[in-house]
Amino acid sequence: MHSNLTPMLITKSKFVAGIQCLKRLSFIVHEPELAAQPDESDQSIIEQGRQVGLLARQMFPGCGVVDARNREEAIRATRELIENPEVPAIFGGAFEHRGVFVRVDIFQRRRDQRWRLIQVKSTTDVKDHHLDDVAIQHRVVTRSGVDLAASCLAHVSRDYVYEGGPIDASRFFRIRNLTRQVERLQPELTVQLRSEFRVLAMPEAPNIPAGRQCSEPFTCEFFDHCNPPIPNDHTGRLRRACASVQMGEPWYGPELRDELGKLKYLPSRADIQFPSALR
Repeated sequence: MHSNLTPMLITKSKFVAGIQCLKRLSFIVHEPELAAQPDESDQSIIEQGRQVGLLARQMFPGCGVVDARNREEAIRATRELIENPEVPAIFGGAFEHRGVFVRVDIFQRRRDQRWRLIQVKSTTDVKDHHLDDVAIQHRVVTRSGVDLAASCLAHVSRDYVYEGGPIDASRFFRIRNLTRQVERLQPELTVQLRSEFRVLAMPEAPNIPAGRQCSEPFTCEFFDHCNPPIPNDHTGRLRRACASVQMGEPWYGPELRDELGKLKYLPSRADIQFPSALR
């Protein structure tokens, strides 16, 4: 049972986690000790994202950086940079509205003094879950009193060819305008946020069965907790077996293979005499 039932602050990452699974959100906030520790692959992905984010900053030289870890200090620093017309863009800008807190990768000031929000991703295209990421930032920023003209996503361009030397960030990235898409998502976000705040106020995590959400769009850090190991002869392995067969891969181990080899095949249906009552 959760001991802390005070109102919770939902960050961007927690919001996105809640979209994948409300149980995951509850565990992240109330029982983080249940999570698996990141392995080398996870660390590599995190580092790759960090490097790509730093590269994206090269497209906006002379910009302000909000590096304060304290939430209130970060929000205050962001406001000061917004009010300074000499600042062309802000990296890591902090915004909060009604218990939802977000950090924006790049916040660019346009010539008309309106702003453009840019989320940076290391993928080569826009994924469905990226829309939720940009949409929650769009929601918080616009409701914080900032005149937001566009919300975009910068991803790696498939057309970029590295020819040696320093990477040209302006060619390396493709910036996609997602404003219309994320604005259409706002009614859904309202419902989702209500669900997330309600779950965080519950004394225990919701009873949500394991399923596809455990590994889509990401493998949940609580996967092992919600998916305990099952015996080799458990019927739950049949789904995995079918998937393996479709891929042309063996789905059984050597012990089961030996057992299968001992089976006696029945004659064909035409050779079997059924009682008349069963015909």
